[in-house]
Amino acid sequence: MRKFLLFILILFCHISIYANDGAYFASGNQLIPIQETDISVQKEILNIKKINNQFIEVSVYYEFFNPGADKEIIVGFEAMSPQGDVDGAPKKGLHPYMHDFTVNMNGNNLKYQVSYVADSLYNQQGKIKSIDLKTFGGNTSGNYVDFFYVYHFKAKFKKGKNIVKHTYKFDVSGSVDYHYDFEYVLTAANRWANKQIDDFTLNVDLGDFEEFDIQKTFFTNKEDWKINGIGKKKDVKGSPNGIKDKDAVTFYVQDGSLTFHKKNFKPKGELFIYSLNTYLQSMNNNEIDFYLPFSIHQQEKLAIDEPISSLQRKIFRNLPFARRGFVFHDKDLKSYYEQIPWYMPNPAYVADSKKVSQVEQKWISKWK
Repeated sequence: MRKFLLFILILFCHISIYANDGAYFASGNQLIPIQETDISVQKEILNIKKINNQFIEVSVYYEFFNPGADKEIIVGFEAMSPQGDVDGAPKKGLHPYMHDFTVNMNGNNLKYQVSYVADSLYNQQGKIKSIDLKTFGGNTSGNYVDFFYVYHFKAKFKKGKNIVKHTYKFDVSGSVDYHYDFEYVLTAANRWANKQIDDFTLNVDLGDFEEFDIQKTFFTNKEDWKINGIGKKKDVKGSPNGIKDKDAVTFYVQDGSLTFHKKNFKPKGELFIYSLNTYLQSMNNNEIDFYLPFSIHQQEKLAIDEPISSLQRKIFRNLPFARRGFVFHDKDLKSYYEQIPWYMPNPAYVADSKKVSQVEQKWISKWK
């Protein structure tokens, strides 16, 4: 059998994107001190969760250590402006695609303010130099705006340990290349006193039946990640001019989540998670030369022509069961699915069309 994987890829770049190619709503960032401080980060637990393929929910637990007397400093959260097929102008003064921003410190909910800043030099002796959008000379609306958002608040650090809980969510970004992608700035941790996170945990939960990559920017080995549930992982080499321009690990998660844990964590790169769009297409009338998606959400997006053979129809119809590891005895189904990277045989699984999702039930009925 010839190679059956087909990805229609268009070179992607965050800096230069045509408006209709995608919508890049936001990227996540750690809390950072607006001025130099002797406060260190002893512990961080970062949780990233995709909800209904619509939102990315971020929740962070911090343990900060203040070695000296009680003090108050300004702490900020930098939110990059959206780009692409979007409008980057504020909505009611807030980032247009970020929601439910909260900060709780030592059991108390903190009030925050939002400033608009034109460059990374907005810190002026511990204060934030904000621009006035009414008099600002750059773009303040449309696909690309010339400012970004800083959510900031006054944090009173008592002597010793301080606990901060921080949450927000934003719309899932996507493009012609990416089913979704998510970026989180890890290196901001280097701005705290100890230039590291003493004890760092990252939990990633993107849902069931998900295929995605994480770039090797802050780790080197796929074994640095633990799969909590059913899944597998493989190393991916980057290509100089391709969409996978950096080495990465591809994860196929049938059920569960991922965990990365590191002591004395000194991040040298950012977190970049992405899931490539999969395009189903026949090649040269070869009836088995196509790729079916692991993601149910991608399945919903596919524009699929009528199968060109009874075999192709049979392969389509059995997709929901293959996702769950059904061991096929039919030689054609067995041959096809055993070469699909996400397929994980499970002899204990018994196929039952009534126990798959409603979307998949409709899919099965469509190809009978």
